[in-house]
Amino acid sequence: MAPRLCVAGMPLSVGFDRIDEELQSIIQNSEIIIAEEKKTAHRVLARSGCRGRDFFLLNEHTDLKSKLSIVDKVSSAGLSCFFSDQGTPCVADPGYDFVDMCYDRGVDVFSFPGPSSITTALSLSGFYAEKFYFAGFPPREKSSRKKFFDKLFSAEDTIVLFERPYVMKKLVDELVVFKRRIAVVYNLGMRDEKVIRGYTKEIANELKNMPKAPFVVILEGVK
Repeated sequence: MAPRLCVAGMPLSVGFDRIDEELQSIIQNSEIIIAEEKKTAHRVLARSGCRGRDFFLLNEHTDLKSKLSIVDKVSSAGLSCFFSDQGTPCVADPGYDFVDMCYDRGVDVFSFPGPSSITTALSLSGFYAEKFYFAGFPPREKSSRKKFFDKLFSAEDTIVLFERPYVMKKLVDELVVFKRRIAVVYNLGMRDEKVIRGYTKEIANELKNMPKAPFVVILEGVK
């Protein structure tokens, strides 16, 4: 039987109280566990009845040699499971190249579908979403960042983008020139989940006083 790798979606809330029983079974039966962050891995394994299990980390700090080593282990195992910190792996998250290498080694890759912060935030925004553009994270370098936003602001599609919590004040100043509404959704799936909608100038103060928490930004498109 070919080795199998489950790419598993995780709950968007940090408590991990909503891990599906079927996913728990996959984790329990996996020979190899690959996770994005150590803290998340311990929580997920404990919730799945696997406290103390060994696992491998795969994130933005993982070099090619380490990834190839994990691929070797996955390709020699029966069942393996790969999950990210929150939401669905490999989308604006590390791991797509790891999955690609697994395919090249004959691994049967399958999904355990989970929540996506992209589509969840879109559904909460109330904006036109028959089609949309996912822009990912803006560049950090100043000139590249300006080109990034110039391109977005000229687009007509609804746009979804991510940004790091500590950059919110800078992001608000950059979005002021955007002429349509925006929606900022933070702490998705948690008890204090909140949506802030409106023109950036109108909601700037509220956004700048947001708690430093994970958030998704939606730029309204043209119908």
